[in-house]
Amino acid sequence: MIAVLGLIWIYFHWATNSIFLTPRNLSNLTTQMSVTGILAVGMLMVIVSANIDLAVGSVLGFAGGVAAYLLTTQELGLLPAITLAIAVGLVIGALHGFLTAYLRIPAFIVTLGGLLAWRGGVKWLLGGNTVPVSDPVFKGIGQGNLPATAGWAIAAAAIGITFFLAYRRAAAIREYGLGEAHYGRAMAAAFIPVAAIAGFIWVMNSYQGVPIPVLIFVSVAVIGV
Repeated sequence: MIAVLGLIWIYFHWATNSIFLTPRNLSNLTTQMSVTGILAVGMLMVIVSANIDLAVGSVLGFAGGVAAYLLTTQELGLLPAITLAIAVGLVIGALHGFLTAYLRIPAFIVTLGGLLAWRGGVKWLLGGNTVPVSDPVFKGIGQGNLPATAGWAIAAAAIGITFFLAYRRAAAIREYGLGEAHYGRAMAAAFIPVAAIAGFIWVMNSYQGVPIPVLIFVSVAVIGV
């Protein structure tokens, strides 16, 4: 699969006159996939439990609409607006979970209804209009980039954690009597993710730095998975 993905990238790079694999385009692509990636982390938990959630996109839109409404129409502060938007998402998720787990309504039915209900809810809340949010911090969360030094600092921390986990894994093999601990082999294997981390940071810093949405997505993925 990785080889096929690489061939697809090469083809698109050739078809777009060497634009597809540029730092600018890769930065834009990773930023755009961050929202989908964050939703996918939550969907993973749902699918592992043999269920499905059709309303995840509508809930995201409704929670985002709540944040925009509170920031603009109600002129609420950034932190309260984001906190309430997250709380709304949690309450909706808990409601869907209650209907599925305790009332035994199939998740397909519950979330299909939620898909339509929350999509209609955000249209009602915002009147079907686009709401421009001018708060610079709020915009920075979705569109900002980290300075190059911050990106390399995160890379250094991630690389250190990678080597530490590789060492601990080898030590655990010896500790639990599962075989001989090959520390050198473990460290060598860790160079693959280390190279990927360093390469990613280098590419992102070649444009405008690591996108903040990507950092949020990676954090959610590490914590959630």
